[in-house]
Amino acid sequence: MTTVMCFGTFDLLHIGHLNYFQQAKKHGTYLTVIISRDNKKKNSIFTEEERKLLVQSLEMVDQAILGNKENHFQIIQEL
Repeated sequence: MTTVMCFGTFDLLHIGHLNYFQQAKKHGTYLTVIISRDNKKKNSIFTEEERKLLVQSLEMVDQAILGNKENHFQIIQEL
């Protein structure tokens, strides 16, 4: 099994995001999408939990998880 990881905020999910996920999925058998955490300096339309739910609902996404607030690379090591 080959896992592919995508990273992003994915606020206001659009066709470009879908294309990104489709292209990524071609490079492996399992697609994990890491959702950026809420940031007080940057206003998002949807909360991190809502964005996670939206991304996870996509058929091509096998797993959607929230990133680490302190260390952006830690999630790579954990997975």
